[in-house]
Amino acid sequence: MNAAYRQLTIFQALMTGHLVKKAALANQFAVSPRVIQRDFSQIRQFIAEQHLFYQLTYRRQLGGYQLSTTQATVSKQAILLLIKITLASRALTKSEMAQTIDGLLQLISPEDQNELRPIIKNERFYYQPLQHEQPLLNRVWQLSQYITQRQAVTITYQRQHRELVTRTILPEAIIFSEFYFYVIAYNPRYHQNLFYRVDRIRHLQTTSQAIPRSRTDRVEEGELRQFIQYMQPGKKIDLQFKFWGIPEAALDRFPTAKITARYPDEGAVLIAAPTFDAGAKMWLLSQGANVQVIAPADFAATMQAEIKRMLARY
Repeated sequence: MNAAYRQLTIFQALMTGHLVKKAALANQFAVSPRVIQRDFSQIRQFIAEQHLFYQLTYRRQLGGYQLSTTQATVSKQAILLLIKITLASRALTKSEMAQTIDGLLQLISPEDQNELRPIIKNERFYYQPLQHEQPLLNRVWQLSQYITQRQAVTITYQRQHRELVTRTILPEAIIFSEFYFYVIAYNPRYHQNLFYRVDRIRHLQTTSQAIPRSRTDRVEEGELRQFIQYMQPGKKIDLQFKFWGIPEAALDRFPTAKITARYPDEGAVLIAAPTFDAGAKMWLLSQGANVQVIAPADFAATMQAEIKRMLARY
């Protein structure tokens, strides 16, 4: 076995988080401890020349050498949370999920990777992606580039009932909500911003068609998140409703909501929130008898009519 192969073998063991001991390596490769010490020196030199974010450290208490990171990286706790959130989203195919998790793990030291792998092992094994089975990593990145470049595109889009349509749009923002990625894009045909699910885009290509939009017309996705529910825009309203559930749940659903009154005898609160009516309606109906819409009056009437239609099915 030549020196290069021996050093590669040692480096691979270090990169996978193993503790290596000089005497054990000398015995394994049938060389003297002094030769192994020279190998360590050459590995240190290689790390320095390649500007790797590692250093070879002697662990006196353990009696061996390990690689430690020198980069100000994200913590293992943050990586664990990111992986958990990504798995819970179910948004990616199995292969893209594996690629994403492995990439996140590479941001922490081999020691921390070994600590995290058993924690996520079960959830990773049972991971079930969504039904659409469409790869999204490259498509979301591609659309993000077009947003930055203000590049119009022509898409072939599969509508809800599998009908294929062609649309020329100007992508303006990408949002993730309730399992799906959406591109918010200006459609000159309808003179408004519309929402398109990214997994339903079957084909996409750039176009030379100019779609003029001023900076003041730009979609502010951060602001939009404050008012929209379930990616259902509808009409913006000043919603008021009495709520008998856990107030925190309602306040988390409507980020701009405030409790404006309390009814201790009823165990209820009055909540006010500027929001879009279509998505708000979906959430309010999901709360059953814990909700009573107070205002606007026409929205309360819409809720009553919907509840009557629901009752008629039973």
